[in-house]
Amino acid sequence: MHSQDKSIPLWQDKYKRQKLSQFIFALVVIILVALVYGNIAESLTKIGMIPSLKFLRIASNIDIGESVIEVTNTSSNLRMLIAGFLNTISIAILAIVFSTILGLIIALCRLSSNWIINKLAILYIEIIRNIPLLLLLLIWYRAFFLRLPGIKTAIMMGQRTGESGETLLSFSLSNRGISMTGYKANEYFRPWFFCLIFAFTVAVALLLFLKRRENLTAKEQHTTLYPALVFLALATLSYFILPNAALTKDIPVMGKFNISGGFHVTAEWFSLFSGLILYTSAFIAEIFRAGIQGIPKGQIEAARSLGLSHMKTIRLVIIPQAKVVVIPPLTSQFLGVAKNTSLGVAIGFPDLFAITGTIINQTGRALEMIILVMAIYLGLSLLTSLVMNIYNKRVQIKER
Repeated sequence: MHSQDKSIPLWQDKYKRQKLSQFIFALVVIILVALVYGNIAESLTKIGMIPSLKFLRIASNIDIGESVIEVTNTSSNLRMLIAGFLNTISIAILAIVFSTILGLIIALCRLSSNWIINKLAILYIEIIRNIPLLLLLLIWYRAFFLRLPGIKTAIMMGQRTGESGETLLSFSLSNRGISMTGYKANEYFRPWFFCLIFAFTVAVALLLFLKRRENLTAKEQHTTLYPALVFLALATLSYFILPNAALTKDIPVMGKFNISGGFHVTAEWFSLFSGLILYTSAFIAEIFRAGIQGIPKGQIEAARSLGLSHMKTIRLVIIPQAKVVVIPPLTSQFLGVAKNTSLGVAIGFPDLFAITGTIINQTGRALEMIILVMAIYLGLSLLTSLVMNIYNKRVQIKER
């Protein structure tokens, strides 16, 4: 058989023709990219700007209002770029989680038999889906947050006087954002951190045990609930057993021109975060609705005839089957969230795209920065797609 395959001419072998055409196409693309890069590099060299990444080491001279990591205007361009990337990925992950939860709730309201709830869900979906995201962000930021009172006349709760005469607050809402009482790690946090690792290990071990037991007995073992309760119980118990508290209460303090301390969220961050949730949840709601309505009604009627309650029918029958259908379109929505964070530049949020533009303006290194940002967004999208594809394969219904 192998010798017969060798005797087949190239123009008659479909497999060889496909491989050859793919190789030629890849070679042409590589040559074109090399030629374009060579021309650009030659042009930049003539004006004294040899393509290089050394500019990432110099001080950025950039001030940003918020960052996951500590940065100053003396931080390097590379550290500032990392700060922008962390701002982007943190808000993207939170927006994905909360928009998915809100989208599922809206989808269930959309399918509700209650007339008022059903119509409100339809109204929400139709309005939000037909408003451009940039316009939604600008309306949410300029018409709501910038119209709030200033820092001196902010909406405050739990106002009291401290031991040194300073004004302490439990909650504050102003045009600069939201401040509330928070907790921060202190020097005793490290022992509790190891306790959290131990609690997580025990929870994962219990999860694997329950999964194995569920496969052997074919009975529901609450594989999510019990590990979560064990983790919370061990984490809480270790926190109170340790001789010193691992977290210190951080209370906002009203100053002359600003509020310091506590947990603070800027108006820009919250506007982008809430805008992404409102916009994405409307599309996710329709995805969930289509997936739920794609389940045969006989499945639901069979579940109700067996005595399952409405909530158990949703949790045990509807959602497990619907998620098989909704994961591919959900992946597309999740991919869009990370890229939509770049619109935060319109409201002053220092995400990856905004910081990239500032670095380009200060260094003139447009080619290098554009390539870097394209690679970062591409890697982020591919990683999201990979995770969702792995999950999609795991939830597929196994046919026998």
